[in-house]
Amino acid sequence: MNVYVRKNTSYYYPIIYVIKIIEKNRNIKFTLIDSVENAKIIWDDKNDNSEVISLDFYNSLSNNLSALNHEKLFSSSPKITSQNNNEDLIATIFYLINCLQEIQPNDEDLDELGRYKYSASYQSRFNIINENLVEKLIDEFCAKHSIRGRKNDSVFFVSHDIDNIYGSLLEDGFWALKRMKIGAILNLIIFEITKNPHWRNIDRIIKINNTHDIKSTFFWLVNHGISKNGINNADYKLNEVQDLVDNIEKSNNVNGLHKSSYEMSIDEELIKGNLNTKCNRYHYLKFLPHKDWKKISNSSLNFDASLGFSEQCGFRNSYGKSFQPFDISENKPYDFIESPLHFMDRTFHKYMKTPTDQIGDTIIDMFEKNEKNCDFSLLWHNNYFTDYKYNSFIKEYKKIITFIYESKIQCVSPNELVEKNYLKW
Repeated sequence: MNVYVRKNTSYYYPIIYVIKIIEKNRNIKFTLIDSVENAKIIWDDKNDNSEVISLDFYNSLSNNLSALNHEKLFSSSPKITSQNNNEDLIATIFYLINCLQEIQPNDEDLDELGRYKYSASYQSRFNIINENLVEKLIDEFCAKHSIRGRKNDSVFFVSHDIDNIYGSLLEDGFWALKRMKIGAILNLIIFEITKNPHWRNIDRIIKINNTHDIKSTFFWLVNHGISKNGINNADYKLNEVQDLVDNIEKSNNVNGLHKSSYEMSIDEELIKGNLNTKCNRYHYLKFLPHKDWKKISNSSLNFDASLGFSEQCGFRNSYGKSFQPFDISENKPYDFIESPLHFMDRTFHKYMKTPTDQIGDTIIDMFEKNEKNCDFSLLWHNNYFTDYKYNSFIKEYKKIITFIYESKIQCVSPNELVEKNYLKW
């Protein structure tokens, strides 16, 4: 289908970007032409046959970022409109997918760790955190222009953040002591004496995953101890658990960087940890998109998996697929793929207070409502694979991966997500 976008305008590159997102989403190809007369779809604010263009929005991208605050931009629903109050579908997609509500956050929008709060978001304001809104807007655009295309089956990206290895004696031990489980206490002590602490369980995770034909990604911290901002990093030294890292590679799983809260660059941490990887997730999800995307782009990474709310599961950017974020300052996509985080054990447990026996069904239900065009990211920490304090979480994890296996849902690696979602720019 031929499309025309007027050049040398504030909307040219953002619209081209969204066109390419739709191409990936629907497995179709648009042809960008220079002749408006031969175009089926037109974006030209000087042409009466043009699609709706919100000039105020596009102009704000370069000279008025404060206007992008969702409380100013969205009145009664998350829609960007023109001066005539017509919805600009493309502008709305561009805003949502690129987390523009977070581009210039106020102090009250951030929590004590500097993370963007779910309660500050339009998702919270309109109660749409579980809505794949960008997909619906693409549906609407395609229906309007009789574009068929093809949607892909949804997939899972399974991962494990390794924050702690030596915490079992304290946490599981206290749990066992309160319940007077003497046998459990003795087992934990034996684990420590034999230098095989209960959370040193990478082999167990791999074994559980293998029974369901699942390969996953393990994110490692290269810095340990408490950083200046008071955040606990690893309780282990990576060079002392090299056998675990090696075992992951030998088993055809993937190692990744778990960027610490220390003031080191990404590449400095990769070198320090001797990690041969191009994928990352920020520790504690301490991550602001429009600050940290530039750092990722300036590193050797090509994949990040940090885009999720710590307090709430769902769609942080209202989109189910992995994507290339757009660099507004350079008018082009960043050179890496961001894979949003949808489900995390600790979010259900610590923040949402979801009854443990409902976690698996909640995730499965979310998948069944979005069986097309979602790259669902599932994070399960190694300390939630325990026989003691968090023992009920293993049952829920197994429920999820059994569903994945029996439903023949594909589990993907970072490299596969990069290959499938990289835009031709």
